[in-house]
Amino acid sequence: MKPLEISDLTVGYKTLRGWITALSNVNLSIDKKGEILALVGESGSGKSTLGLAVAGLLSPNARANGSIKINGKEALGKPYNSKVAVIFQDALASLNPVLTIGEQLAEIFVIHEKLDRRKAIEKAKKFLLKVGLSEEFLDKYPHELSGGQRQRALISMALAMDPELIIADEPTTALDVTVQAKVLLVLKNLVKSVGIPMIYITHDIALAMHIADSIAIMYAGQIIELSSKYDIFENPLHPYTKALLKSIPTIDSDVEELYVIEGEPPNPDSFPKGCRFHPRCPLASDKCKSKMPEAINVNGRSVRCHLYG
Repeated sequence: MKPLEISDLTVGYKTLRGWITALSNVNLSIDKKGEILALVGESGSGKSTLGLAVAGLLSPNARANGSIKINGKEALGKPYNSKVAVIFQDALASLNPVLTIGEQLAEIFVIHEKLDRRKAIEKAKKFLLKVGLSEEFLDKYPHELSGGQRQRALISMALAMDPELIIADEPTTALDVTVQAKVLLVLKNLVKSVGIPMIYITHDIALAMHIADSIAIMYAGQIIELSSKYDIFENPLHPYTKALLKSIPTIDSDVEELYVIEGEPPNPDSFPKGCRFHPRCPLASDKCKSKMPEAINVNGRSVRCHLYG
């Protein structure tokens, strides 16, 4: 039984212009506890929608079809699953500004484990220590913490729920690189030590290399390549994946200009016919412009491209 198994997931949103498809026939899985799967793609590719669908947090104007199984239990179409913990990007917006960190963390144990306040505070202290925050932070308000400290507090709250799955939606984007590295190290070590599977959502493919075990590349609402991080970086298959890697700046080579992927991602209400990447792809053929490629298996890896069909 896999911790997470997503099959043929399609998500659309009802708008004033009609139904817009955000995700199209997404298939992916997390095969073991403690595994970290990174979702990588540009803004608007559907990464956050996928995370919200798994957590049961899609907006009322959304419609989802397919299957999302968490430890063998169907989760699609059900209300928010308390066994799925979500760490959002904006920690300050995620925390209650009028309650101390200790009160917010202890509330989890009071509500879900029926502990009295004293025992709940003691347990909250232990979870803060796990993320490198001393007990003095129990009495601090969110505005008194730095960005990195607030994210650590959110991580402790996510772990306090004893979740079956964690979804981290670009939790370190607003932090500087040194703080980002420390927070990611704390998150990765805790996930691995406790054995909780995690979906890590990011637009930074280089960052995904450092934290993930496997990587799913998303483009225009589809998974276009899925493999281990080593295969992705050593031998990318899809032209979009190759372009993402080529655009990463390096310190061991002199370049006058950074590589840029020409064009812009398509709008969900006007996806191009055929392969959705073909207007920006230097290898596009007439077949790419007329026929949608299916996801196929190439030496144990999944790729959606006519070059391998």
